[in-house]
Amino acid sequence: MNTSSRRTVLASVAAVAAGLPTLNAVLGNGATPAAAADRYTSNTDLYTRTAAKEGTDWSRRFRIGAPVQVTDNVRGTSSPVTSTAVIAPHGGGIEAGTSELCLAVAGYTPFDAGTDPASAAVPGEPQRDYWMFEALANSAAQHVTATHCDDPAALAVCAGNLYAVSLHGFDDTTTKKIIIGGRDERLKRNLLAAFTKYGLSSPAADADRNVTVVFAGATDPINGDDPANIVNRTRTGAGAQMELSTALRKAMFGDFSGAAGRRATAGVPSADSPDADHFWNGFMGAVREAVRNHELGLDAL
Repeated sequence: MNTSSRRTVLASVAAVAAGLPTLNAVLGNGATPAAAADRYTSNTDLYTRTAAKEGTDWSRRFRIGAPVQVTDNVRGTSSPVTSTAVIAPHGGGIEAGTSELCLAVAGYTPFDAGTDPASAAVPGEPQRDYWMFEALANSAAQHVTATHCDDPAALAVCAGNLYAVSLHGFDDTTTKKIIIGGRDERLKRNLLAAFTKYGLSSPAADADRNVTVVFAGATDPINGDDPANIVNRTRTGAGAQMELSTALRKAMFGDFSGAAGRRATAGVPSADSPDADHFWNGFMGAVREAVRNHELGLDAL
């Protein structure tokens, strides 16, 4: 999405009429008002102009797995080729919770910078390549549209994998909602089916657990279908983008107020988020299963 383009402005106007997230809404996390347009034209622009602020205002973390030999000679079963990248272009304070979600989908317990990732690996889960940009301060100002993402590590992570999923957030504090976009139609279908299977649907038996899950429309401002979107820069030229409302992201954490609290309370119920385990575990189970099925070549038609 090019936030300065006529297409995006028109799509944002259409979104208001359709009740979809507006342009300002999709750029923020609900805690910090977002600017109407990006201050930086690309990640390179941001890094060049704020190089001295790396580690204080922003940081980036990634994993690029070493090539490995994969063989499968078993007659009755088949092994998935684990080649799915997980990215969070607006982590840290920009779209709060997406850093932690990125690490968890990639097979890790959310961990802080400086931690040995091997110590946070989730037993029984494949550890996937990931990339995230994290705003540590001045969060709203450091949003770079996904179609303008030119971080070399992000490009390498996506280009080295067949598929990718990206985690985003939009500012809706009242409705728990997931909007699925991107160019990989089969992966999108697998995600939708898995969310329903894992109890992220509406209406739910308990209204407080309602989660609206929809596909982004062709003219939606956050449909993620641009080939330049970083999630689509894979070896197949496609990926799946998930936009999560603030209400849903907040419900996944016992303490949503800061990065340390989110890491410590991902899926841990609290008075503010009594169903955090349901939403966190349901989301993780659904996305991980959808990715596994996709890698096996399955399609939830």
